[in-house]
Amino acid sequence: MSAMGAEPQTKRVRVAAAQFAVGTDLDTNLATCLHWLREAGRCKPDLVVLPEFVNHASWYDDAEHCRRVSVTLDGPFVAALAAGAAQISAYVAVNCTVLRDDGICTGTSLLFSPTGELLGSSDKQVLIGHENDFLQRAKQPGPIIETPLGKLGLYACMDGVVSETPRCLALRGAEILCNSLNSFATDEGSLHIPVRAAESRVFVVAANKVGPLIPEAILEPVSAATGIPIRFLSGAGDSQIVAPDGTVLALASPDKAEVIWADIDVSEARSKQRPDGTNVFAARRPELYAAIAQDPATQPAPSFEGAEQLTVAA
Repeated sequence: MSAMGAEPQTKRVRVAAAQFAVGTDLDTNLATCLHWLREAGRCKPDLVVLPEFVNHASWYDDAEHCRRVSVTLDGPFVAALAAGAAQISAYVAVNCTVLRDDGICTGTSLLFSPTGELLGSSDKQVLIGHENDFLQRAKQPGPIIETPLGKLGLYACMDGVVSETPRCLALRGAEILCNSLNSFATDEGSLHIPVRAAESRVFVVAANKVGPLIPEAILEPVSAATGIPIRFLSGAGDSQIVAPDGTVLALASPDKAEVIWADIDVSEARSKQRPDGTNVFAARRPELYAAIAQDPATQPAPSFEGAEQLTVAA
């Protein structure tokens, strides 16, 4: 089904997610990305989402190593991804670590058009673990990108473990959220991905990794040193496509590289009405919880009037 030439009000589109493993060799990782783009292209998708940090495993010796394995927006890695999108004539969302002109690195989601044009980018807002040692958080919210498919928003992994990033994208009009993940956590697939769709009544297309998330040669030493089982140093899979009511339309395995796809009616994301009549946007009361955006140190603590001790049972 072509992505072009139809009105978005009535358009049914085919969305896909590809999950796979990524190692430490940039050329091999690029070849892997292009292979899975071609595999996704077999189902004639309008949109394909790839995982997070596809250029290199999220493990660095030092800051210089991170810069060395990151990509530039005008470099050959990104150019090849753009050509891959054009080859299958689909929108493609993908996340890489990007080296900026000032020497900093960001975790950045990119959206390419079916002709290979870079339509927009979104830096990761919420970093986890040692990502904070090497990457800089977003300084501004990501764009809402209008396409013939609908309005698209981009976020990555930990951005979706808290609700604020995808919620703000939805409030600004996004109808399809593209979530690229680099996650070992099994609760991504069972909780965070489908909840982000249902709470804002949007479609979520989420692509996670399988295989080791750190260099394979150090899996056992790192596991032994940290006490973390090897399975929690590997991608949890469970890539999925979720409808605005929380229905999982397609679900990948927890441990196999594969492509999933589903046909969706984007207009379903334009109604924020729950079956019980609640409008999830109109029901918000931001004036009552504005304090969550303020510095806790500046807020007065309520006076304590309760008992100092309490006997409880569960």
